[in-house]
Amino acid sequence: MKKVCYTVVLQSQLGPRAGELLLQEEAGTVSGELCLLSRRNRFSGSVLQSGKYLISGALRSRVDKEPYDAIFTVCQGRLFGGLVTRHGCWDLTGVELAAVSREAEKAPSNGS
Repeated sequence: MKKVCYTVVLQSQLGPRAGELLLQEEAGTVSGELCLLSRRNRFSGSVLQSGKYLISGALRSRVDKEPYDAIFTVCQGRLFGGLVTRHGCWDLTGVELAAVSREAEKAPSNGS
């Protein structure tokens, strides 16, 4: 299973919204979470071709739940595409988060 995390910006009708997108890809299917407005929104979908995805989910806020379909492409660590909602199409862009080395976290400290 391939897992990648992106910092993203969604250009919604209420202005830009920053968040994260966790993408899990396995055997032609994709799932994950789109974290926006302090909420984790699960999604699922399919791989259209290498680096191109079609997903469906719903964005939750304190007062509403907005269903969407999204199509986006990932190329050289950059994500770009759009969410189609009943209120229009919203651009989604992002950049892959650098993986934190587990070895660096476990390395003994030379201090003390």
